[in-house]
Amino acid sequence: SGVGKSTLTNQLLGDNRQAVQTVRTDDSRGRHTTTQRELFPLPSGGLLIDTPGMRELQLWQTETGLTHTFADIEEIAQQCRFRDCQHETEPGCMVQAAIDEGIISRKRWRSYQKLQREQQYTASRHDYKAQLEEKRKWKRIHKEIRKRSR
Repeated sequence: SGVGKSTLTNQLLGDNRQAVQTVRTDDSRGRHTTTQRELFPLPSGGLLIDTPGMRELQLWQTETGLTHTFADIEEIAQQCRFRDCQHETEPGCMVQAAIDEGIISRKRWRSYQKLQREQQYTASRHDYKAQLEEKRKWKRIHKEIRKRSR
């Protein structure tokens, strides 16, 4: 919310069709203005949907997207000493070596990790077995917490 979608829409339309507000002075952030989705035909012939702010967009079919987008990381990871390398502190981790040498930026590595976590989360939400295992895991954790707090 408040990131300038309606301002961008107005720019693309070449007209002030969507209501916008000024940026807040105390924190320089935008304000939520749009309350409904609306489809606009663009002068260039395309179509644009302006939507209210969304909390999140979930990733679908990320496995191929990750492989293509982060092909450099995937390729370097294949050279790690251990097949199940988590790329954290394992000896012979080529990914960590590439980060240390500046071949892979830390920011790019964090983006890759974030998208991997998102991919795993999305897959687990759509995989009944994974959901059950996650439920069992948290049940064990809560039992252990209750046991320790007595």
